[in-house]
Amino acid sequence: MRDGAGARQYDPDTTLARGLVGFVFSAWIPLLVAWILLLLSPASPAQSYEQIRRAMLLGVGVVTALTLIGGFWISRRSEADIRKLAQSIAGRFSSLRLALLLVLLLIESCILSFLLFRDIAPSITTPFKFLLVCWTVVFAAMMLTVHWRAVRLGISRGRNSMALLGFAVLALLLFTLLTTLSGRLLSKSGIYERMRGALDYRPLEFIDDGSAPSSREFWAEQSTVLVRWLPYSYWTVEPFDGAYINVDQSGRRHTPSYTEDPAAPRIYFFGGSTMWGLGARDAYAIPAQVAQLLAERDFPAQVQSYAQTGYVSWQDLLLFQAQLALDNAPNLAVFYQGFNDVYAAYLQGGAGLTLRENLRVNDVELGRLLRSGQPVLLPFDADISEYDWRLVTSGSAAPRAIAERWLANRRLIRAAAEEHGVRVLFVWQPALFAKAARMDGEQQIFDDIERQEPGFIDLYRTVVGIVREGLASDSTADTVFLTDLFGDVSEGLFFDRVHITEIGNRTVAESLIGPIVNALAER
Repeated sequence: MRDGAGARQYDPDTTLARGLVGFVFSAWIPLLVAWILLLLSPASPAQSYEQIRRAMLLGVGVVTALTLIGGFWISRRSEADIRKLAQSIAGRFSSLRLALLLVLLLIESCILSFLLFRDIAPSITTPFKFLLVCWTVVFAAMMLTVHWRAVRLGISRGRNSMALLGFAVLALLLFTLLTTLSGRLLSKSGIYERMRGALDYRPLEFIDDGSAPSSREFWAEQSTVLVRWLPYSYWTVEPFDGAYINVDQSGRRHTPSYTEDPAAPRIYFFGGSTMWGLGARDAYAIPAQVAQLLAERDFPAQVQSYAQTGYVSWQDLLLFQAQLALDNAPNLAVFYQGFNDVYAAYLQGGAGLTLRENLRVNDVELGRLLRSGQPVLLPFDADISEYDWRLVTSGSAAPRAIAERWLANRRLIRAAAEEHGVRVLFVWQPALFAKAARMDGEQQIFDDIERQEPGFIDLYRTVVGIVREGLASDSTADTVFLTDLFGDVSEGLFFDRVHITEIGNRTVAESLIGPIVNALAER
């Protein structure tokens, strides 16, 4: 009877009125923290992205100030006024079902925000997620205050260990169900990819042909381009039909043709995302611009791009060998490499490994768990420190090990090409680190790398020096060193550490025409 009497004596209006100021300031503190996080977040070189950050900073700041003013205003009201306000709030949420539904919707919003904004613009999404979680807790506490009588009666009626255990299990199952359904919804709808593109405001400059998109329009499409499994070399880009990007069923980026002559020489390009054309439309990726320039010089060729996003030289070798085995040998194969080999070794700690090798380990371990019947709600990072990969790598990320591995892959490609009568041309690609005249946005990218990935710039420069030494003792003139191509260019061409705009692609293509024509002339 004591519990029932306590429940009858409980007055939600009075309790809510007493705690109203506390609830307001509990909502204000996360606002203040979120505003400080936004204030401390680094400015973006992209004007549109920076405008969003500043708008959020202003908006959150205004709400923070208004909430603080509201808290002080309520604290100075009379008890009767505060009680009247509390009664109004309690009246609006007097339905227990409505209160539960709203709390569940807020929890679902938190789940969706964490799934949707993972790895997307953390400088602005992390404060948002923090704020949403805190406000969900505050609102749930308010609803608990309003409906404490019903909650307490429910607890008193089922006050035993089994009932409490059942409630905990039910809550866990509900959370699991919401997380699973939310993840599947986001996966099927493609919202995550579109949101990632909408928040990618790296500035791009396009060659003006009358139909150039805005950076936002391009990234919105680029973000929906995915990869799928490919034997031996791990992945290839999925078929895609877009306004700016087109990929055929085999995973090759569309390259416009400038000749219908079946006897024209065939040139295949291999490499990573820079050669693939990240940040560029089909017609302005490097292979496409090479094809256009050759045609303009009355040297038409059949140009195809076998470049894939993220590939290192070892994957280029495998894909090239696969084409030779399929009797798909070109007259000339161009390999545009360098950066990914160094970056992959820096990330994984071993020369010769692919980019994000840990993701493949995660996939294997995840599949092992699922096949054994263990449920897995979210991806995880497997511990790769115990893996011994000496069958494929020396296990060293020292500059000389990285350089020697690239030189060794170069020799293997050259040997396979010679066996099939294919001329080869190797290109060490430009990178931001060799550009002395960096624009404001480029300088910020440079500074961010030094801060976030200490030692990488020095590692890259040292590897470049060792590769230069190795090439100096090689009498075969099949390598073009473009590291310093943009060294003194006083124009912003890099939108990250290695990727360049369509205008930069044009300069690269112009630099390759001479070596390509010379290589084909030696057939």
